[in-house]
Amino acid sequence: MRDSLRARARRQDGLFTRQQALRAGYTRREIDAAVRPNGPWIAVRTGVYCERLLVEDADQRLRWMFKDRAALLVARRQAVLSHDSAARFLEIDTLAPPIPATHLTHTGARGNRTNSGIVRHRDLLPLCVEVVDGLLVTSYARTAIDIGRLHGFLPGLVAVDAVRGKGVPLADLAAELARMGNHPHIARARAAVAASDAGAESVLETLGRQLVRELEIGEVETQFAVGLADGRVVWCDIRVGRHIFECHGMLKLVPVERGGVATQPAEQVLWKERARQVAISAEGLGVSSIVWADCLGQARDRALARLRREYAVTEARFGRELPPHLRRFADDHPRRRDGALWTTASHAA
Repeated sequence: MRDSLRARARRQDGLFTRQQALRAGYTRREIDAAVRPNGPWIAVRTGVYCERLLVEDADQRLRWMFKDRAALLVARRQAVLSHDSAARFLEIDTLAPPIPATHLTHTGARGNRTNSGIVRHRDLLPLCVEVVDGLLVTSYARTAIDIGRLHGFLPGLVAVDAVRGKGVPLADLAAELARMGNHPHIARARAAVAASDAGAESVLETLGRQLVRELEIGEVETQFAVGLADGRVVWCDIRVGRHIFECHGMLKLVPVERGGVATQPAEQVLWKERARQVAISAEGLGVSSIVWADCLGQARDRALARLRREYAVTEARFGRELPPHLRRFADDHPRRRDGALWTTASHAA
């Protein structure tokens, strides 16, 4: 790449437009040759390119972030990344949307328009924003609420759980709901906020909590601390009565270098999970496992029946009431997370 175009691309996160390449001295024929299959450039969007090496090894999220940046680069009006696009830049866990797209919000009368994979929303309200890598994106609270409005209750619940887990106060979400009281589909987002829980540490834990709530067996608590006989403290995903529901995703078994979180071989991870379950049971608690398949499709009904049976065994063995010593221990060992967002309340002490 010629120096003048490389400098321009560096200022634009690796992206450049066809017109910028022409101004840098490239001919139309050179540009067309460069973007052929296996050429040195790749078209991120129509008329927007970057070097192929930057994209080839990127995962799906990063590829969409290139598309999001490209949409801003060619936008004719000032815009803010919002909805699914903002979630990508803010690293908010979400359910995959049925139709992936880039989302921009402009100032203007409400409504949206979709063209070439870009959804343009309009809003007359001033937007709360964050700055990420020099780009304006809607705030954590606004993004989660917008996802609920756009995609429905369950995707909204996942997004709201995720931002609450990052440290966004419930009051911030309530304030955004109040400001957006007349926005389309705000009832979906309001329901998601009401059902949210800051204790969910993954999408699966949110889906698992909804599965357990559907059992209607009692009050649901997340991140319940249990002291084990060897002196360790573990935080269980979900508790009802004297029964624990643990959510097990594949990421626990996938090595870090392949996008997972496992730092040990899969067999060791599974062995430790089994040992943990036995140790929890030894404290007078029943334990059930929830996996992704349990939360989806026809398998959901089978999972509900299984979990109900397993809970009934625990209730028959131990009763419904949590012993006072377990309650005290959990209250004395709240789950603390590193990397939570800065809030005024967290720095008031």
